[in-house]
Amino acid sequence: MLSVIKKQVKRFQEVEKTHYDKNIELKYYNQKEVWEKYNNNIAEVERAKRTINLIPHDVMSVLDIGCGNGIITNMIKKPFVVGLDFAKVPLAQVRTHVILASCDKLPIKSEKFDLIVLTEVLEHLDDETYVATIEEIRRLKPKYLLITVPFEENIELHLCKCSVCGNLFHMSHHYRKFDDSWFYKDFPEFDLVKIEYTTYYTPRSEKLILLKQKFGVYSYSDVAVCNKCGGHSQRPNLILRYILDGLILIDIITKKIFKIKRPYHQIVLLKRKAESTSENRHNVS
Repeated sequence: MLSVIKKQVKRFQEVEKTHYDKNIELKYYNQKEVWEKYNNNIAEVERAKRTINLIPHDVMSVLDIGCGNGIITNMIKKPFVVGLDFAKVPLAQVRTHVILASCDKLPIKSEKFDLIVLTEVLEHLDDETYVATIEEIRRLKPKYLLITVPFEENIELHLCKCSVCGNLFHMSHHYRKFDDSWFYKDFPEFDLVKIEYTTYYTPRSEKLILLKQKFGVYSYSDVAVCNKCGGHSQRPNLILRYILDGLILIDIITKKIFKIKRPYHQIVLLKRKAESTSENRHNVS
């Protein structure tokens, strides 16, 4: 069983490194169904409010990179707010200034924004795009960065299998995981102002999910798009799915009894070291 799992993980890692077609990514993100789950979603709205509450009072201008349909952008009450995304369909719902562009090639001059926001963006970038995006953000030299990412996500647990080419890919096109200190390495010129964890959930058994995959039962979504060929995800065998999901449900109920939970999202607020005088620290707090 372990050898099968290792082969699956290795195959996924190979796809991650060699296949990142932006046209296919756009095919996924330009589906209106992908964004409908955010509309009138109380949990998402509350998380957006919690994120926005971390914006420092001295911020006057905001650039929301990878703003999607503007669930956060539309709620920011600052004099100048810009939403940027490379997908045209969700961008149409943003009710402020918008820029259609990719985060690894930002058509913006440096030092134009006090704050750059990236909510649920960085995990969607492959290695090459991620490095270029980090460089672009650092080039802009904002005073603050407000970033949210999935925390310690095991990407292999959310794999779909393409019905066309058999490729294994993450259901939501996640390509990396983040620990509790990743930002120190990627943004060394910034100090940590605040870090929070939110969206607590009852974790599913990793062993049982990997067992499902051994029997060919992968995650499924109507909007999932293979990041290799653009095909749809393979529908699982319903009998096997219900049997194995029953075992997972028992595990979840047991964990709920013992109140075992973990956070899904990490929120970090960073401030440029060059701006971090003791006086400004008092203003932020």
